[in-house]
Order: sequence, then structure tokens, then C-alpha cells
Amino acid sequence: MSKRDESDFEYDVCLSFAGEDRKYVRKVADELRTKGIRVFYDEYEEVSLWGKDLYEHLDDIYKNSARYCVLFVSKHYAERLWTNHERKSAQERAFKENKEYMLPARFDKTPIPGLRDTVGYISIKDKTAKDFANIIREKVGGHYKTNYLPPIPDRLYEELEVQDEEEKEEVFSVAHRFLDSLKRMSEEEREIIFHFFLEACPAELPDNVHINIDLLRRASGFTQAKIMRILANLRSLGFYILLREDHETEGHIGKDEMLVLEWSDMNPEGLEWSTRIAHAMIHGATYGYCDVHAMVALRKLDFSQLAESTTVIDHHE
Repeated sequence: MSKRDESDFEYDVCLSFAGEDRKYVRKVADELRTKGIRVFYDEYEEVSLWGKDLYEHLDDIYKNSARYCVLFVSKHYAERLWTNHERKSAQERAFKENKEYMLPARFDKTPIPGLRDTVGYISIKDKTAKDFANIIREKVGGHYKTNYLPPIPDRLYEELEVQDEEEKEEVFSVAHRFLDSLKRMSEEEREIIFHFFLEACPAELPDNVHINIDLLRRASGFTQAKIMRILANLRSLGFYILLREDHETEGHIGKDEMLVLEWSDMNPEGLEWSTRIAHAMIHGATYGYCDVHAMVALRKLDFSQLAESTTVIDHHE
């Protein structure tokens, strides 16, 4: 697989560890999730790993899918076959990019093949999982978030009034698929969808949102012909657009037309209110921002505002 763009990693950090050290690592992973860090930890991925060729899939994870890889070094780590596989994949990435990627965290001073003594490490022998998670967060933080969905979007759950854990998992899956749909679009396609959701009337949710086509023209700056052409190409990504007469404004001169948008996550067993989830995501992503910074966040596909742990309040209104 080709090297991914710096801003397009699926995870902020992946964790490589021996099973004997799982108790500590699990606590670190849990702490990272609550802090808004996207972490690859195998117990979080049971469903996605089920049935995959793990040798090939984990090679991709530890070589391509995360911004950093934390190695929990111990005597057990040096002895295990799978940790050796993960380490070699991480080392291949580090060698090709010639910059920091592998972050050693040592329970002890066990030598690890290919891991030089000159590489800086953190001793976790006397550190709590929470303290070490804070160190990782400090390392990972300080960069723009792009193509980012918080691992625990609690503000989204609150907006949708979702409390059941199973339903939260379903909402999170739909949110991921909506982000994937946005990532597959061109910049102009995303621009239309952003303005559509931001300016549209939500009265018919969860079924659809709708907007006067002239209002969408004014908001987006695109001609009506261009808007119709762009929207017509989005069906394969789950967007269904209807055109109907505007009956909401009485007594006006001339004929106005209304665009109606529904989004499906293309999962036959998914939730029936995926349009509402998409609407909540777009509006939630702009929480607390002025208009300019709201569009910056959307164009970066930065949904940090969907989680309390990653919310940034804008002061530039």
C-alpha cells in the first residue's frame, strides 16, 4: 500500500504490546479514547478483525494507518511472534520515512532487535496508565485534525438523545460511513452538501432536509445548473435528491423550486434516520465557531466539536 498523506491517517496512534501486558495497555487505550485520541487497540476492533487475514491486515495497520506507533517494550514483548511482526511493519515505515514514528515505552530494559539504544523512550515502570496516556496525548496533539471523527462523540449522542450503548455503536458506525462519503467527494461536491445541510429546513427530519434552490445558489455561489449537475452525481454515495415546487412561501411572484435531500448509509440493516445523523454531524462540527472557522472545520472534515473532550470554542465572532 502506498504511503498515506500525513493528514489522512485512520488512527492517531496504534499500540503494539504483548498479551501479558494487556491489563496496563487496556487502561492506557481507554484513557486515550476519553481524551479524543483515535487509537488502534485490538479489543476495540474485534468485529472489523473477524475473518480478516491478520498477518496482512496488521501489517497495513502498523505500517500505514496511524500517525504514531507506541511499542510497550518488555521481556514478554521480545518473545512474542505477533509483536515481532508488528514491530517489523512499524520499523519498515520508520525506515522509509526517516522520521519519528515508533515511540518506545519501556516496562524494563529488554533489548529489542532493530530498536537502537539511542532512540528516545519513556519509562513506564512507575507511571500510571493515566499519566502515560497524558504523555501520548501531548505528543499526538498540536496538529490540525483532518478527516477526524472523535472516538467518543458524546455531543452527537446528546443531540440525538441516544443513551443506549448498542444504539450509540450504531450511530457511530453511521457517522463513520457519512465521513467516508464526504472523503470520496470532490471539493465542490462537499461544498454543496455543507451549504445544503447548514441552510436547509430540518422540519421533515428524520426523513429529509429541504431548501429553496435559489437560497442554495446564493449560499454556495454556484449557478442553479451547476448545483443540479453536482447533486446528480452523488447518488452512488447515498445522496438522493428530489425537486419539488416550493409551497412554503405564499403570495410570491413567480415559481420557486425546492430541493429535497435524503442520505442513506447504504446499509440495509442500518438506522432509518441516517439523514438526521448527517444533519447533526454537520451542525455539530460548527458548534461555537464563527462562520469563517465553521467552514474551515468542515472543509478539513474536522468533527472535533462532536465530542466534549475535543471541543474548541471559537472567540473570533
